[in-house]
Amino acid sequence: MKVIVREIAIDGLPKMDGLTGQVAFIFDGCIVSGWPLDAENGETPWEADSDVGRQGKFYGVTHWVEFPGPVWNMGRTP
Repeated sequence: MKVIVREIAIDGLPKMDGLTGQVAFIFDGCIVSGWPLDAENGETPWEADSDVGRQGKFYGVTHWVEFPGPVWNMGRTP
C-alpha cells in the first residue's frame, strides 16, 4: 500500500470531493482522520472525525496524508 504524505505549503489542501475517506492530517505526532474547514484569519483549521474523541478545531496542521482508498475498506476482517 502506498500512502502519500503531503505538505500543505507545497501541495495545497486536499480536494475533498475526490478523496472522501482517503484523507487524514498529522497533528501532534499522530495521524488523525478528518478534513480541512474553511479558512479563518488566514489559517485553515481541520476537523477530526467523531471517532477521534476530541471536539473542536485543530490548528497548525502542516501536513496531510492521502491513502490509496477509503480507510474504512482497509484491514477489514473477511
